[in-house]
Amino acid sequence: MASTSEISLVIKNIKRVLTDEEIKEIASSCKGLRSINTREEETREKYVANYKKFYGIYKRTIKAVEELTDDLKNSFPGTKTQVRELVILGIRTKQQDLGVTRYLLNPVKYSFIKTIVNWINNPSALKTKSTYRPRTKVEKDTEIKKKDANHESGSQSEIKIVSKPKIIPKPKQKIIAEKPEMNVVIIDKKALKDTWKISFNIENNSSYPLQNLEIRIYDEKDDSIHVSSVSGDLIEVANGIIYIRFIPASMTGEFYTAKFVFTVSEVENIQDGLTFSIKQDYPAKTKIVTIIFDF
Repeated sequence: MASTSEISLVIKNIKRVLTDEEIKEIASSCKGLRSINTREEETREKYVANYKKFYGIYKRTIKAVEELTDDLKNSFPGTKTQVRELVILGIRTKQQDLGVTRYLLNPVKYSFIKTIVNWINNPSALKTKSTYRPRTKVEKDTEIKKKDANHESGSQSEIKIVSKPKIIPKPKQKIIAEKPEMNVVIIDKKALKDTWKISFNIENNSSYPLQNLEIRIYDEKDDSIHVSSVSGDLIEVANGIIYIRFIPASMTGEFYTAKFVFTVSEVENIQDGLTFSIKQDYPAKTKIVTIIFDF
């Protein structure tokens, strides 16, 4: 988490690249900002048309963020991506200081802004079709093993994708390409008065965004845990299950890390173990897969 002094240094430099009015305008331009709707086969042309009127402020935003990132990258520890996120946090903090309370800038929105500007600047990119194709059949070289388990919400299926063994020679199984290219890290686990509060990171190790994550939490006995509340960007909870709509990819080739928090009731048994079962729509490989993380 950024310190007060780090945020103060960023804010002090923001005035060199953005006026107060531009900072407010960035928030206004983020109203309704979203990713392209590949599930409905929205074309890039139609998607970009929704935001062309903000092209000017989007360009100024990108110029300001990248300029400050380059200027400050030697003033902070960490990667360039982390410095960029700190700059974005500084702009968000400045927006709040100016009395802006809605549509505040964050790394997800900034990723959308860069995509929109890139597509507008490269008309040929608008001709590329962005499609959503969920998995409809099992690949020839894989098999799906389903393990049924009864949880509070009913019978659940846990899907694991395993490479079909070859006869001769017998190479090592390679299942990495069949899994979401992510990692989950538990940052903190606190027992509060009436709840447990768990902070965790999801690291996007791929070059494309993670979309439509469905996360179920289990205790050490593999009993389903009912999540009561969540916080973070584009995250929500329904019927005790966590849903994350979008985690952007890094724009520099490094990992993109998104932080989230969830709470469960005091009676849940998570002291000695915790399991994340993450189901993901995987448009880049036209699959829907599930991966298990045990802690």
